Amino acid sequence: MKQLGKFLGAFIRDEDGQSTTEYILILAVVVMIAMKFKDQVGKLIGARVDKLGTDLQQFDQM
Repeated sequence: MKQLGKFLGAFIRDEDGQSTTEYILILAVVVMIAMKFKDQVGKLIGARVDKLGTDLQQFDQM
């Protein structure tokens, strides 16, 4: 348990830990944005895949 406390203390004091925290916060914002627009993006991708399937069927019938 002491090793974990030492590690966390060193991590907090280390300046590299600040940049790691910033990266984690940026990643969290990106994930929240992705979650907000997932339905819209899913519909867009679904429509593109359906069109591709239709085009491939028409090509196969030639």
